[in-house]
Amino acid sequence: MLRTASLGCFVIGCVLLFSYLTRWTTTLDITPGYLALWAVLGTATVAWQLRRGSLGIRRSWTLALTAVSAALLTDRLAGDTVLFELPLWAAPLLLLPGLPYAITDARAKKNSRT
Repeated sequence: MLRTASLGCFVIGCVLLFSYLTRWTTTLDITPGYLALWAVLGTATVAWQLRRGSLGIRRSWTLALTAVSAALLTDRLAGDTVLFELPLWAAPLLLLPGLPYAITDARAKKNSRT
């Protein structure tokens, strides 16, 4: 369970870092739609992975469409107000718990090929 939580934080940190880099900013405005999108994606993916295993392509697309619909609906209902601003240092902070697990997985994958 600790490994899953750490890798989840690692993925969230990577996504946030990518968002900072694409928008070329040091603070990220978190809006209700953005928060709803990631909440639906994260919750449904973790619940499905714990219950069944792999999502598969059809269920992944269904989940993505559901998350986008929730984000658009939330954006429409709540508006474009900024809930809070996330500073740049938050992304590397979220990367830290999952970094040892990610490195171990990469090494194990590399060693299994040879």
